[in-house]
Amino acid sequence: MQPTLALARCSRCGSHTFPATAYGCRPCGADVAALSPVPCPQPPRLLNFVTVHAELAPGLPVPCVIGEIELAPGLVEEGLIAASEDALRPGMELLAQASASETGVRWTFAPVGGTR
Repeated sequence: MQPTLALARCSRCGSHTFPATAYGCRPCGADVAALSPVPCPQPPRLLNFVTVHAELAPGLPVPCVIGEIELAPGLVEEGLIAASEDALRPGMELLAQASASETGVRWTFAPVGGTR
């Protein structure tokens, strides 16, 4: 069964935080007791992207495309995009894809409908 991209929703301020297992609310600072896991409230949307040609983190393949992805209103995270720049455009919806990693689940994102 494919994991579902989940966020944490704060009962104090109503904001979303990623990941769903966060230790507290980033916008208001509420502790973990105020957070509840919820499905991503909208399809992830690509805001911007760049191809990276130097290793930024251990295990990150290069070259790779890194994008700014809006997961919920006001919640933007950077993520690995499984597509080349010519298949991408700002504002497009993305599909979250989970894979196992040494630290749990690793999320990558791909254009809805695949790449060209």
